[in-house]
Amino acid sequence: MKNDLNERETLEANIYVHSELAKSGEYNRSPHFRQENQQKVRKILERLVRNQSWTGNTKAIDFGCGTGFLIHLMRDLFGEVHGVDITPEMMKQVDLSSGNVFLHQVRAEQTPFPDQTFHFATAYSFLDHLCDLTVFLEEVHRVLKPGGVFYSDLNPNREFIRGVERVAGLSEQMDVPAIVKREITGALHNGEYYEKTFGLNAALLEKAEPLKSISKGFCVEELKAIGSEIGFSKCVVEYDWFLGQAKVMHEQPKEDVRVVEAYLSSVLPVSASLFKYLRIVFTK
Repeated sequence: MKNDLNERETLEANIYVHSELAKSGEYNRSPHFRQENQQKVRKILERLVRNQSWTGNTKAIDFGCGTGFLIHLMRDLFGEVHGVDITPEMMKQVDLSSGNVFLHQVRAEQTPFPDQTFHFATAYSFLDHLCDLTVFLEEVHRVLKPGGVFYSDLNPNREFIRGVERVAGLSEQMDVPAIVKREITGALHNGEYYEKTFGLNAALLEKAEPLKSISKGFCVEELKAIGSEIGFSKCVVEYDWFLGQAKVMHEQPKEDVRVVEAYLSSVLPVSASLFKYLRIVFTK
């Protein structure tokens, strides 16, 4: 899976966008930093690590580590955690106080680590910022030990974006709920929103997330096919975060979230376009 921009354009756009967001503090105010999401992701990490038979000094690598969202959630689960990013302004904010976190300013697609170095690899809200997904996943596979696990989350679901596109085309002829209008802005006009709200260059923001803005996100079957072709022995892709989940979470009993999520999951793939994100768990 590759976008139409060249790698240099994608890298430069990402450095610009994420430097500005880091310096302003807006990045750390992103919704995924909310406490309830951190608790959710921590439980996923614990589940993925719990039943592994890894021995010795366990090592994890976080690709596109940013300011350390995942690093901070998993540094106590491994002997070493290595963060990879290309934006110094982001990495300046990573907490290194635990003594087992090490940062590397390198491209995620070409790291300096020997083959089979890591037991666990992660990438959170990162894949859509890549120029070529296949090249990146090949690097993930290379640095993982046999039996190693790759976990990636908050990846835009192509079926959701296409569904939003269809509604956007009809929005002038029909009454669209406010929550859907927000999703139209986020999925289709994210650059314009960030320029208006934070003063970022809209065109550069679009270039910084080409596998969302150009490729319109990721497809479950395509992800599984790429992973299998590269050599991962098990490729699991799950749908996550249904449309309106935050509203239900904050305005209704917590149990309602589980009920809605369970129902929508039970009628997949018909309901696939109602989930915003895809979660990836690949095993080497």
